[in-house]
Amino acid sequence: MSVHSEIPGEVTVGLFSLAPGLVEAESLAAALLERVVAVEPELVGFAVLSVGAAPVPGPWWGFE
Repeated sequence: MSVHSEIPGEVTVGLFSLAPGLVEAESLAAALLERVVAVEPELVGFAVLSVGAAPVPGPWWGFE
């Protein structure tokens, strides 16, 4: 996980997921971030505005 705060009042959160597909990765990320925003006192007033996923090639793709 990485967190970036380049725009005042906003944060961008990056997650690494081994979900089997982009739709699953986005769904899991959205669910996780919604839960974190709901329970973390330092995130009061924040909302998850969008979630996007991009494939990142690596050894988990089965390339030799």
